Amino acid sequence: MSGDLLRPGEFLRRTRLSAKALRLYAEQGLLVPDAVDPWTGHRGYAAGQVDRARLIAALRRAGMPLARVRDVVDLEPAARRAAVARWWDGVEEDLRRRRTWVSALTVGPDDDEEGDVHEVYLREVAEQPVLTAERRLTVDELEGFISGAGEEIDAHLARSGAVPAGPLRVVYHGMVTEDGDGPVEVVRPFTGRVEPAGDLRIRLQPAGREAVTCLSRGEAEFPGILRAYDAVGAWVDARGLERAGSPAEVYLSARDVAPDEPHVEVAWPVA
Repeated sequence: MSGDLLRPGEFLRRTRLSAKALRLYAEQGLLVPDAVDPWTGHRGYAAGQVDRARLIAALRRAGMPLARVRDVVDLEPAARRAAVARWWDGVEEDLRRRRTWVSALTVGPDDDEEGDVHEVYLREVAEQPVLTAERRLTVDELEGFISGAGEEIDAHLARSGAVPAGPLRVVYHGMVTEDGDGPVEVVRPFTGRVEPAGDLRIRLQPAGREAVTCLSRGEAEFPGILRAYDAVGAWVDARGLERAGSPAEVYLSARDVAPDEPHVEVAWPVA
């Protein structure tokens, strides 16, 4: 092994890594020895690996997961700076969501905000065919799936000469969280003739009744929409009705409408 290589002890002193971190980064393929003596097993590190080790350590101190570090560490400086910025934007968005969750969890029974009063009513739902896309996913994938599935459904209807016959619904057949994966079904009623394609399926939405409340775009911001689910559920229970299916969000407008404009309905099928 070349005498120009750094032994592990010297490499640790120069990088200020711990032996445990060095082993971990080697196991992950992020920082492997430049050479290993086949007879003694002694490891050697090139002087150029010191900067790489310091970069990995800095990214880890910032909280970047090892899998993400692997994608970032070998990029050119400009591309790496952009990748780190994108990752940090995601971290801040995650912190915003968590802060909102904590705020909702720490609100007491006497702290209800003025805007939390929801008018709930019953409406009849006619039988109609719907084109749907369904997937099991976690919360990080949810927004992208809803928008992508909605576009795919509408594009397939247009190609088929069929016409959307109502607003887009997102049906939650199970909880979607960091641990729960739904499934979630994106649904569009239509008129005309359509054939299934790819992951798109056709089913008949049965006639029935549903309990509904309507939220403005501002009211629908998280966690306000969760309180709307609670309000609909409490209204159903108070009237002795039976929940007969999965709840849905019915989107009446795009997300860029004014905060006081009607945006989404929370609807729960009842019997």
